[in-house]
This record gives sequence, C-alpha cells and structure tokens, in this order.
Amino acid sequence: MNKDVIYIEPEDDITDIITKIENSKEKIIALVPPKKASVFRSIVNIKLIAKAGVNASKTVVLVTTDPSIVKLAGVTKLPVTKNLQSAPVVPESDAAEEIETTSEETVIEAAGETEEEVAETIEEEAKPEAEEKGDKEEKSETEEKKEEEKAEKEPKEKKKVKKSTGNWLVDHKKWLIFGGIGAVVLVLILVWAFGIAPAADVTVAVRTTTTNFSESATFTNNLAEENVAEGKFYLTEKKIENKTDLEFEATGKKNVGEKATGSVVIYAYFTERGTRSIEEGATFANNGLKFVADDSASLSWDGTDVSKCENSGQASAFTSGCLISGRVSVTASAPGEQYNIAAASTGWTTTANVGVYSDSAMAGGSDKTVTIVQQSDIEAALAKVVDENASTESARKAQLMNTIEDGSFVIESSYKEKLSDPVSSPKVGEEVEEGKKATLSVVTTDSIYIIDKTKVEEFISEKAKLADNYKIYEMNDPFIENFTAVGEGYIGKIKTSFVSGPKVAENDVIEVIKGKGLGEARAALLDAFSGIDSNKTKINVSYPWVFSIPSNPTKITVTIEVEE
Repeated sequence: MNKDVIYIEPEDDITDIITKIENSKEKIIALVPPKKASVFRSIVNIKLIAKAGVNASKTVVLVTTDPSIVKLAGVTKLPVTKNLQSAPVVPESDAAEEIETTSEETVIEAAGETEEEVAETIEEEAKPEAEEKGDKEEKSETEEKKEEEKAEKEPKEKKKVKKSTGNWLVDHKKWLIFGGIGAVVLVLILVWAFGIAPAADVTVAVRTTTTNFSESATFTNNLAEENVAEGKFYLTEKKIENKTDLEFEATGKKNVGEKATGSVVIYAYFTERGTRSIEEGATFANNGLKFVADDSASLSWDGTDVSKCENSGQASAFTSGCLISGRVSVTASAPGEQYNIAAASTGWTTTANVGVYSDSAMAGGSDKTVTIVQQSDIEAALAKVVDENASTESARKAQLMNTIEDGSFVIESSYKEKLSDPVSSPKVGEEVEEGKKATLSVVTTDSIYIIDKTKVEEFISEKAKLADNYKIYEMNDPFIENFTAVGEGYIGKIKTSFVSGPKVAENDVIEVIKGKGLGEARAALLDAFSGIDSNKTKINVSYPWVFSIPSNPTKITVTIEVEE
C-alpha cells in the first residue's frame, strides 16, 4: 500500500493542513513539518489533525524529532516517526524523548483499515528499528531497577535529624519567611478592611404632595405663532391612509340597443314676411315616443313671392297663409323596437312653432338590456365600508400611534376619521360585464394632533410656581379637555396632576455626609434638607466595624425615595 508524503510550509495554517489531508488519495499520509512550525505546537491543532485523519478514513503520521511536537502527539495518540524510513509509533504522553528510542511499536489504524494493511506498508522499513528497539528495552529495564533501589534508600537517609548550624537566622529561616508572609497578609487585610471595604448606602425619604393642574391653552397650525410661555402650542398632524377596494353587485338595468332613425316634415303658414326655426335637439313626439332633431332647420317667406308657397292657387293660401315646409332628420330619444313606428300624418307634436307629420316610417330601433351601476348600488357599498371601518378603528388607531415619535404629547380627542369620495368602477350608468362585479374604492384617512411633550411639561412647571428649593418629582400624563376648533386654531384645557417636594439631589447628599461619622452625617442631612422624613431616612454601612461615611464619593450610594 502506498503512502502520501506531504511537506508542510511555514506559512500553512491548520485549515491548509486539514485540506491537504482530505484531498490526499492515499490511505497513509506522512506529514513533514518545517523546522519552525508554530501550528504544530498547539494541542488543539494536533487534535484537529488527528480528527481530520479519522473523518477521512486515513492514517496520519507526523515525521519529526521535535520533543514538543512528539509530546503533543503522544497526548492525542497520533503516530510519529523520526524519518520516512522508520516505523511509526505512538509516543508516551509523558516522555517526549521516546521518539529516539522507539520503546514500543504501536501503529494506529485508520478508519476502515486493519493493522495488517498498515503493517504491510511499513514492514520492510521497520525491521532494522525493531532490533535496535529490543536492545534499548533491555537497557531501559536495567535503569528502572537502579531507580527502584535508589528510591528504597532515600527514605532512610531523609530520616536523619538535621543538626543546628549555630546561626539562628539560618536555623529559623523557614519561620522568618512564614512570619514575613503573614505580616504582609495582615497589612493587606487591614488595608482592605479600613480602606477598601468601607461603603455607605444612604436612603433619603422625601415627603411630597400631589397637586392637580388645570390651565387653558390655545393651539395653532402655524409654527411662527407658537409661544409656550403664553400657553400657545404648535400642532403637528399625524395621519395614515388605508385604501379599501370593495366588490359589489350592480342592480341597475339599461337598454343599450339601437335607436330608431328617420325624418319628419315640418311646415308653417305665413301671412306676412317671417322665419320660423328648428334648433338641433328640438323634440318631436308621437303617442309618447320622443324623437330628437339631428340638426337645425328653418322655414321663411319674404311676404311677396307667392310662387314659393306650396299652396299657391289654393283657397288655403288666402285663408291660412303661404304654406312653407321642410324636412328634419330625427333619432329616437332611447333605444328600443317600440320606436319603429309607421308614417303618420297626425298625432305628432313639437315644442317648436311649426306643424309636423311623418311621411315615412321610423326604423332601426332594437332592444338589448344590460346590468349597470346605479347610485343606490354605490350608497349600499359605501355603507359596508363604513361598517368595516367601525370594526377596524382600534387597529388603525394603533397603527397611527406607532408612527408617533417618543417625546410627543398626543391629543386623544383630536383623533378623526375621514373617507374620500367613493370611486366606482364602472361608473354610475356604465355597463358591468356579465359574470363580473363592480368595485368601489375608498381611502380612509385617520389623523391625530400631537405637540412637543417637553414644552407641555415646561408650561406646567412654569405655571406650578414652586419655590426654588422644591421640584416636581413625578407628573401624570397630561390630557387636553374640551379640544375645540375656533377660527383657524383650537382651544382646550391642559389637565394633569404632579407630585412635588423638597429638591434633594444625589450629589448634594454626598457632599453633605462624606467623611463624617454616622451620627454627624445623619444630623447634617436633616439640617441641610427640609421636608425629608427623619424616620425613614437611613444610613447603612457595609461592615459592622465601619463607623463613618467614606470620603470617596464612589463608595457612597444614595437612593431618593419619594413618598406622598
């Protein structure tokens, strides 16, 4: 069986070495480290090399005589050989020098191989070493016997009583060393006990009162008008938009068939010069069916030319006047077969100052009924959107609140919801394709006003008018009452309650008590800060032997307790 010899370069790291092991095609791999191979001086790396060999089902052998590498190989049970011609062995973990004597020929099998397969590969190379190994084993046994005899004699020699040298310092050197160490330890204990360990934990109980607050304020959308001192605050509007697309059934019906067309004859009798006109869009009716003039027309007579009169030479020309007629194209006002009517000399009416009749039939009208969107359909769909908005209002309001930054004061009563004008597709009066539904689109806008919370608290603090040595310890969330639109702005009343009491700061407490005795420090606290509770103000020290407050501020912990 062949083996693969891999020479490791000084710049190779553990990853490079493992990669070379995995990429080798041989079952036995001899790794030859360079002279200064730092990567082989780590027990972790040696273990990784051994594990890589097992995972790859290969036997990895280190070719080295470096004692430190040999020792690490012994810990990980990784075979080592001093050169490529020697048989590999697993060195004893506590005797690195055994690589030179090769005291035992122990070969580690690679995963999937037997000892016989490895032995066949190195059998010829190992024979000379085996003979040398036997000689060294005999020498090793002799040396072990000598060591045992020497060990039996040593206890007897040690039992001999050591005689005094006559020099007290030499004879008591051990006790002097122990005494010196004890003195140092004692000094360290004293330094710790009185210099490091002392610490104080001070609790100051401040008596406070709760005060209700109510002040009128105005609010504006114009930043330039803001004046916190006067209680005028700038409003910022926060809003979100949510679009709703709601499908609905259209219920309207419409006849979109063809309209009947034809023409009518218009006429007039003139007794004098004149003109009678028919405007485009003029209406003609027959038995309730309306027809509309497609274009304009006019009838006129100059009052003298009798030849132009259609009734010239007839008696009617003298009794009724000069007859003038014309023809006007008309179209039915609506589609439908009912407009296909026959010619009729009577039954026609018109809004124009002319007579009318038809001398030919109206034709081309047809019926075709389709579904259309009507206004009542849109109103019903919009009502559903309103109901849906009512059920999702809290979720939308939460979504709106999530857009508001920290440090903002929200005017809850300013919240409002606004719906855009509904848009129908198809529009009112338009056809809805068969098998489909119409869609109503509505945008819901949720909005709310906010103001700067810091400015509100500043206004409250200013209006509270506390004494210089008092401060506000806690303020409940303010709210606006009666937020009402007035002109281009709003008015309302800011309401809250706050807890106020004597001004006591941690640094001030430390300055008053540091370096003082416990009793003196307590008295100094009560004198320096009025309004603190003497029964609940406490000073605790770290250890029973500590009777004063440390001078070092970092050794003093102050807790301010606010009580109502």
